[in-house]
Order: sequence, then C-alpha cells, then structure tokens
Amino acid sequence: MSELPAARQSRQADSKSRLRLTAIISVLTGIALLAGGAFLLSYARIHEMALFAGVSPSLAALYPLMFDITLLIACVAAVALRGARWWMRGYAAFSIMILLAVVAVGEAVHSAGISLPYGPTAAAYAIMPWALFLIGFSLGLLVLRYLRTIRIRARAARAVAGTATASKPSAVILPADQRSDRPRLRSNDPHAADAGVSPVALTPADPSPSPSPSQHFGRPDVTSAPASQQLGRPDVTSAPASQHRHGQAHRHHHRAGDDHAGSS
Repeated sequence: MSELPAARQSRQADSKSRLRLTAIISVLTGIALLAGGAFLLSYARIHEMALFAGVSPSLAALYPLMFDITLLIACVAAVALRGARWWMRGYAAFSIMILLAVVAVGEAVHSAGISLPYGPTAAAYAIMPWALFLIGFSLGLLVLRYLRTIRIRARAARAVAGTATASKPSAVILPADQRSDRPRLRSNDPHAADAGVSPVALTPADPSPSPSPSQHFGRPDVTSAPASQQLGRPDVTSAPASQHRHGQAHRHHHRAGDDHAGSS
C-alpha cells in the first residue's frame, strides 16, 4: 500500500518537470522568434541610416548585424550574471536598455521623416562600431570574472570541507592505565611504581594474608615453610629464645654436678 503513493508522487514530479521544461522551451523559442522579427524589421532602416551617414553600401550592411550581435551578447550576459554583484547585473541591464533605446529612437526618427544633420550623424556612425565593441568586450570580461569568482568559491568550500574532515577527532582506544574517565585500579604491589602505575593509585596492603597459589589447589605450601622443615630437620634458629636459655641452664647444672662428684 505504501508503494502506491510513492509511485504517484514520482509520476507527479515527472509531469511537473516535463511541464517546466516545456515552458522554458516555449519561452526561449518565443524570444528567438521576436529577436529574429526585430532584426528583419530593423535591418532596412539601420542600413538606410548608415547610407545617409556616408557609409559605403558594402559596409553599411554590417551595422545592423553589429547592433543585433551586441544586443544578443548583452542579453546572454544578463542571464549569466544573475547571481553576481548588483553593479554587474546593473551594467548588463543598462547595456540592453541603451542598445534598445538607440535603435528604437533612430528607427523612429527615420520613419518619421525627420532629417538629421549630416555631420553629427556621420560622426555617430563612425564611433558606433567601437562603442559596440566596448560594450560587448566589457560584458564578456564581467562574465569571465564572475565565473572565476564561482570557481574560487567552490575551491575554498572544498578546502574547508577537507580541513573539517581531517580535523575531526578519530576514535582512539587508549590503554586501560591511560584512560582518565575510568577509576584507577588499586595495587598492593610495592613494585607497581616501576611498572608505570601512579603512586596515587597505590594503597596499603590488606592486613589479612592472601591465600597462596598452593592453597588454591588444595596442597600444602612448601615454599612458605622454613628451609629446615623443607629439608626434614628441625629448625634451630626458629626455636624460641626461652627454650634456648633453658637448654643452656640444664647443661650448666649437669656440668656442675659432675664437678662435685669428682671432688668428693
């Protein structure tokens, strides 16, 4: 049941994308048709004005082409500079308005039969090719600068992302004696300091004796017995001092008795 709404949503998204693509194609086609019609209708008037300004018939046919090419460059630059700074977008829009205004005013004056002075008209047509070249070249430089800015931003964003990924702390498992978030183990071994255990962790040994390994296995501890018992003979050094003094007194008394008997 859950697959049906998903399929329906995907079909709706596909239909919307197709409609959007159709609308874009229709708009672009209409703009191209309008531009072609304006070029055809304005070609004859611009050509006549160029002839009136003293331009040769072979060169006068280039003026309408120059106007239309410059206008096309300005339109493409205005579309390419949509995310640029305000003065870049303003310059592209201003160029389009200036070109359209010059062409529209010139054709209107020529169609109305208003005679323009020969000198200013010839000077304007002599300067016009270089003015059109300056507009087109400056718009091209703005587009290239904006594209370079986009590449620099993308490179900086990738560098920042790589730095953030490299500086992300990795999960390192420390040894048990180096973990600060775990309680330290208490050690009763006096030699634990040599093994790397902190003196703070050392605590006094428990007074109760710990069982030897032999007691764990149920057999007597031979290593804990005195050496004399391990060899099967009594331990003289381990006898109490009172027994030792009693034996000396007994030997002294016995020796005194022998001396008394010999004297009698």
